[in-house]
Amino acid sequence: MTTIINDLGHGMGNAWENKDWAHISDLALQRLQADYPVLSGDIKILWRSPRPFSSAVLIQVKQKVETAHTPQYLIKRSHHSFRQVTDILQEHAFLQHLASKAIPVATLVTSKQNMTAIELDGWSYEVYEKAQGLDLYADQQSWKPFFYPEHAAKTGALLAKLHMATQDYAESRGRSAHYLVSNQNFLESNNIVTAIQQRIQRSPSLTHYFKNKVLEQSFLEQISKIHQAIQPTLKNAKKIWTHNDLHASNLFWSAASAQADITAVIDFGLSDRNSALYDLAITIERNFIDWLELEHTAEIDIDEAGLTAFLNTYFKHPHPQEDFSILPELLQIVHLDFAFSELEYFLEITQNQTHADAAYDDWIIGHVHWFLSKQGQQFTQTLRRLITQEWKGSDLIHPLQTCSAIFKS
Repeated sequence: MTTIINDLGHGMGNAWENKDWAHISDLALQRLQADYPVLSGDIKILWRSPRPFSSAVLIQVKQKVETAHTPQYLIKRSHHSFRQVTDILQEHAFLQHLASKAIPVATLVTSKQNMTAIELDGWSYEVYEKAQGLDLYADQQSWKPFFYPEHAAKTGALLAKLHMATQDYAESRGRSAHYLVSNQNFLESNNIVTAIQQRIQRSPSLTHYFKNKVLEQSFLEQISKIHQAIQPTLKNAKKIWTHNDLHASNLFWSAASAQADITAVIDFGLSDRNSALYDLAITIERNFIDWLELEHTAEIDIDEAGLTAFLNTYFKHPHPQEDFSILPELLQIVHLDFAFSELEYFLEITQNQTHADAAYDDWIIGHVHWFLSKQGQQFTQTLRRLITQEWKGSDLIHPLQTCSAIFKS
C-alpha cells in the first residue's frame, strides 16, 4: 500500500489546507477488506479526494489470481456523527432508481452482509466501482467554471434528463440526516426571516454563535423581499428528488476535450426532495459564478458563455414544466438552507470556528450582498434575459418520456 504524505484538501477559500477529516489510512483499508471480498488482494492508492466533508480514495486491487483487468474502486468514508448508514442508504436508493432509468451513475459494491454502506469503527463506508470515463475535474473546487462551454451544455442536457428520470421516484420523504442537508425548507416557509430565527433558537450551537452577533438588517430585508416574491411559485412547484450538487467535479467525461460526453454523474451526498427549480438554481450557483474570488476582489468572474450553453440545452430537452421566471430571484437566496446547515456542522461537528465565520460572513451574507452590487445586478439582468430567451423560446410542450429514450437523443 501507499503511505499517506499529508492531509491537505479544499477549505472554504482558494487555498489548500489541512482536511477536517484525515485521508483513509492503510490500516483502515485493511480492516475494510474483511467486509468487501472484492477488495481482497494488494491495494494501491491511486488518488485521494481533496473534498472537505468526507474522505475518499481511488484504489487499484491486484488480486492473487492474475486477471487481464486490474479492478479499481472508489471508497468513501463519512463520520457517523453526521452521516450514518441509514442516511447513506437513502442516497443509494435514489442512485439506483436513476440507474434503472439509464442515467449513467457509478456502480455500488455490496458487502458480505449484502449492504451498500457499512459502519466500521465509527465511520460510514461506501464502495463503488470506478465510474466510467475520465475524472477531468477531480481537483476542481465548487464555484469554478467548466473548462469549456460545451461541457456546460452537456451538463444542462443531463440535468434535464435527471429531472425527468425522477418524476416517478416513489420516495416521498426527505433526508433523515440533519447536517449538510440541501433543501428548500426556508424557501417554502411563510416567512423566511422567522424560519431562520426559529432554526437558530432550536440549535444550541447556533444560539451560542449568534449570542454576540446580530443578523444584518440589510441582509434580512433583502432576503425577505426576494422571498415574498418567489415563495408562492416555489411552494407550488412539484417536489422531486434532486442531486443538489451537480458541479463539474461530480461528472466524468469520455475524453479530455471540449467535445467530450458525460459518462457518469457521481456524489449524491446532498440529494434530497426538492423542486427542479431549486436544483436548477443550485447548479447555476455552483458552476458559473466564481464566488471564491470575493476573497480578493468585488468584481468576480462570470462564465456567461457556459451559462448560456447550459440553459440552452436544459430547455431544449424535455424538462419539468415550472415557472422558471423566478430563477433570477431564487438564485439570490437559494444557498440559505444548506449554508445554515453547513454553519451548524462547522460549529458542532468539526468545531472549526474559522470555517464557521467564513460560512456566515462570506457565503450566507456575502452572496446576498453581492447581488446588490453593480455586477450582481447586471448578472441578474443577464440571467433574466437568458431565461426569457432560452425557456420561453423553447418548445414548451414536452411529453413525459422514459429516460432511456431521452438519453439516446
